[in-house]
Amino acid sequence: MAFSSSHGASQKKYDVFISFRGEDTRTCFTSHLHAALCRTHLHTYIDYKIEKGDDVWSELVKAIKQSTLFLVVFSENYASSTWCLNELVEIMECSNKNEDDNVVVVPVFYHVDPSHVRKQTGSYGTALEKHMEQDNNGDKMMQNWKNALFQAANLSGFHSATYRTESDLIEDITRVVLGKLNQQCTNDLTCNFILDENYWSIQSLIKFDSAQVQIIGIWGMGGTGKTTLASILFQRFSFKYEGSCLFEKVTEVSKRHGINYACNKLLSKLLREDLDIDSPKLIPSMIRRRLKSMKSFIVLDDVHNSELLQNLIGVGHGWLGSGSTVIVTTRDKHVLISGGIDKIYEVKKMNSRNSVKLFSMNAFDKVSPKDGYVELSKRAVDYANGNPLALKVLGSLLRCKSEIEWDCALAKLKKIPNNEIDSIFRLSYDELDDKEKDIFLDIACFFKGHERNSITKILNECGFFADIGISHLLDKALVRVDSKNCIQMHDLIQEMGKQIVREESHKNPGQRSRLCDPKEVYDVLKNNRGSKNVEAIFFDATQCTHVNLRPDTFEKMKNLRLLAFQDQKGVKSVSLPHGLGLLPENLRYFLWDGYPLKTLPPTFCLEMLVELSLTGSLVEKLWNGVLNVPNLEKIDLSGSTKLIECPNVSGSPNLKYVLLDECESMPEVDSSIFHLQKLEVLNVSGCTSLKSISSNTCSPALRQLSAINCFNLKDLSVPFDYLDGLGLSLTGWDGNELPSSLLHAKNLGNFFFPISDCLVNLTENFVDRICLVKQRNCQQDPFITLDKMFTSPGFQSVKNLVFVDIPMLSEIPDSISLLSSLESLILFDMAIKSLPETVKYLPQLKFVDIHDCKLLQSIPALSQFIQILVVWNCESLEEVLSSTREPYDEPNVCFISLLNCKNMDSHSYQTVLKDAMDGIELVNMRIIIKFFHVDNEDVKRHLLSDRAS
Repeated sequence: MAFSSSHGASQKKYDVFISFRGEDTRTCFTSHLHAALCRTHLHTYIDYKIEKGDDVWSELVKAIKQSTLFLVVFSENYASSTWCLNELVEIMECSNKNEDDNVVVVPVFYHVDPSHVRKQTGSYGTALEKHMEQDNNGDKMMQNWKNALFQAANLSGFHSATYRTESDLIEDITRVVLGKLNQQCTNDLTCNFILDENYWSIQSLIKFDSAQVQIIGIWGMGGTGKTTLASILFQRFSFKYEGSCLFEKVTEVSKRHGINYACNKLLSKLLREDLDIDSPKLIPSMIRRRLKSMKSFIVLDDVHNSELLQNLIGVGHGWLGSGSTVIVTTRDKHVLISGGIDKIYEVKKMNSRNSVKLFSMNAFDKVSPKDGYVELSKRAVDYANGNPLALKVLGSLLRCKSEIEWDCALAKLKKIPNNEIDSIFRLSYDELDDKEKDIFLDIACFFKGHERNSITKILNECGFFADIGISHLLDKALVRVDSKNCIQMHDLIQEMGKQIVREESHKNPGQRSRLCDPKEVYDVLKNNRGSKNVEAIFFDATQCTHVNLRPDTFEKMKNLRLLAFQDQKGVKSVSLPHGLGLLPENLRYFLWDGYPLKTLPPTFCLEMLVELSLTGSLVEKLWNGVLNVPNLEKIDLSGSTKLIECPNVSGSPNLKYVLLDECESMPEVDSSIFHLQKLEVLNVSGCTSLKSISSNTCSPALRQLSAINCFNLKDLSVPFDYLDGLGLSLTGWDGNELPSSLLHAKNLGNFFFPISDCLVNLTENFVDRICLVKQRNCQQDPFITLDKMFTSPGFQSVKNLVFVDIPMLSEIPDSISLLSSLESLILFDMAIKSLPETVKYLPQLKFVDIHDCKLLQSIPALSQFIQILVVWNCESLEEVLSSTREPYDEPNVCFISLLNCKNMDSHSYQTVLKDAMDGIELVNMRIIIKFFHVDNEDVKRHLLSDRAS
């Protein structure tokens, strides 16, 4: 739902019009009601003094048409006045004609029975009879009066007889009037607004019937609409509370005028009187009691520290009465946490549909783009990336501009951020300390999308105290962490960071601290314009033509910490025709895709280096002998097909990740790697020349060794006996015996291996999860081999079994029923036509996942304990038999997914539906997640590399 400031209600002159019989209530009830409405600052029309006559009728009708809500006070003698009756007719006609304008009529039955008004009996019947006797009141007028009385009396209103005192009645009327006006006038905000997911989510947090004090935090990056959301909620619901205050820009006000001023402003608004308190810590007990006795709705907007929060609402919100609600907006989540607020809502970015609406409302005064501006609007919306402030600013900026001007303005934004948008984001940046600013700028220019732990380590080595620094950036919503634990940043915030760096030197990029614009990096490198100011260079080499670097290119950049030449397309546009001289000894991160030399420069000091990545390089030998690299945590030489010698890493005691996959010329793995006490991952997949992986010891921290498609690997002799949970991938193993390392191994986490007779000898509890692939150059029937394997002790304890791309295997042996511990069965790209019927006898089987088995025709009845069945892209599948279900204590959770199984017959669809409904009450997502995490990356890697070979 979209709200626009052009709504008709916002143009009415009067909030309330009171219709009443003067001689009945002028000096008592109506005067008190009018005063109460005025105290709430409602513009109320009431006719006290003017004499009724033909001259004023037109003015009265004008006032009726300019009013939003009507209070009709039906008293004993109301109907005796033809003036009142004509006034009522005009009011009801106005209400009936302007339904879209939200005109509201509220009857107040003051010492009169509502049925007398509705049925025109009692004093109302007597009055109408007298009017009928008068010659000047025709039948039509009489009928209009009766109709108006009947319609008004049927509306929801107030009956004085149900209230103990008139003050209670007036208080209730005032509260309801405010509520109705607030609901209508949400549109009166001076900005366009869309009721989106954020609004409804926050509203759901407010429990209006709660007796507890509720404090709700609204948190998010600048420009996400926190203030607008809080204001809308205040305007719609504050009428339900006895006291209310919308306090905008709290921090700015308190800085400019002092905390005492801010506190007095809040308390004066709540208690509706001018207060002058010397200190929020010395609030008089009488005022505290008054605050505690009332239910208040407070919005504190843009609060920057928890001390300010406590000063305004008391330590432990001790000043607030039962049922009070406080909404606090902030750009710093820590303010809410340290203030003891547990209901915290992070404002989400606006979705694309609502983004188009909001932008169009500001650019075109309608909810969709004007003809000819659809694509241009899409560019603007894409730039804003769901930020409401940016959408509004851009919409207003481009309003009434030509298509040429739009195109020019949008192109300019790619180079120079809009000042109004940029200034909002800088508020959060300006609050950071120097180290935090360095972290922020490094992420904006260099590390966006990188893994958090990796970034933290590198920036800690730069002296930036990144553990607490990144946490602070997260609290301020300047960065976020995605599901893969990678640091992400909104595009507009990233552009703000890049603009801050540009401002360090507008004319000379080589004098800036960070370089990431491809053209500017190209110019600095080509013309050797670097300086000691440069700390980080990120160069997307695919964006520029070929560049030859001089050996001394980096000599002037003595403070260079981060250097990355990214070339994911293999363009290899950066060359070193005369070699490379010195590299700065301050380097903590060095990435060069397609590095063009055979080795690193012998003068290169690596003592500060944390990560070294030379993927797709021409390196033959990384370095000579043992090099002292004490801080190094990761080496990535993936795809370095010329590498003929694995580096000796004895001088890198902190090394955790060694990635040597696709190094096709490397014959062996240096044993020093396994001596590393912190080594966690070793990947040598695709090293087709690799013949031996041998060591007399092994890192106790090792959790993953991948040797997929190492077809010449003949020796794996590394002691794995004492490693629990190790993931081991040996899909290229072609021997007739198990590798010696595995003869006594137990408790592996994952094991990828070809179907082979040697697996018959697996020991019990060898592995939890095993993935079987085809064996190269083997003519033996895999069915026979598999049948023998299933009888071995090692398979009796397997919990998860995966089959991947075994074209020679057309069926799975019935002996699979012997796998008494099996919990999940997964098949990728298999040639089987059916599962064995004995699958239903697996007592622990809960999960079956079948993907891309093009020949699969039928699925037999499964165990009653199956919880998840996923079948995707099995185009020949025709039949799914019903699983036998017997009643037992707890109903089984079940999830069934069939995707792109085009040939299933209607009976099978009905069977699946019946099975799904019989045993299922809800989906256990924890189980789904657990089983979907079965090393799918290794499965995909195996499939891709196998097909490529």
